[in-house]
Amino acid sequence: MLPTAEQLRSADDAELLGLTSRPGACEPVFRELYRRYHRPLYAFALRRLDDRSAAEEVVQESFVRLWRAAGDYDSQRGTVPALLFTIARNVSTDLQRRKARSPITRELIDEGGRLTVQPAEESSVTGTVVAAAMGRLPVPHREVLDLAYWGDLTQSQIADALSIPLGTVKSRVFLALKGLRTELASLGVVA
Repeated sequence: MLPTAEQLRSADDAELLGLTSRPGACEPVFRELYRRYHRPLYAFALRRLDDRSAAEEVVQESFVRLWRAAGDYDSQRGTVPALLFTIARNVSTDLQRRKARSPITRELIDEGGRLTVQPAEESSVTGTVVAAAMGRLPVPHREVLDLAYWGDLTQSQIADALSIPLGTVKSRVFLALKGLRTELASLGVVA
């Protein structure tokens, strides 16, 4: 028997993904997940890409990838919102890379044969360095930063999404930012 709309609304995210294995349950389950997360995902993608149609594409592709990965979901490795925002971050990054790929032209090379970097390209390089530094953080620290900055969630909302105490979220954010600063300093991005 399929769950009712009320049962779906009251189910937590991990329970919803567990229901996808039931015949005929995928559509209502993903409709509920979409209802919960499409707005914050769209806001996240719009901030990253500054392009409405690209942000819509990120939301759509993120839910498609979540649907494909639903059977492999392991709640011990992270929450559904963290997985969804990680997917959205990856999709956004893929779109940015595709957009940024352009051949190096002679105008970008100075007389000494060195590549010159324009301000827009410098921003792209800095973003890549920050992403690499983020990748070196422990998963719990990276998870709270992703939800805070890319998911635009408050610390209270992060605590609810991850089912952890607010104090733990605050500690993780503090340690994550400290660790990120250390990583960026080691790469020469910050002093």
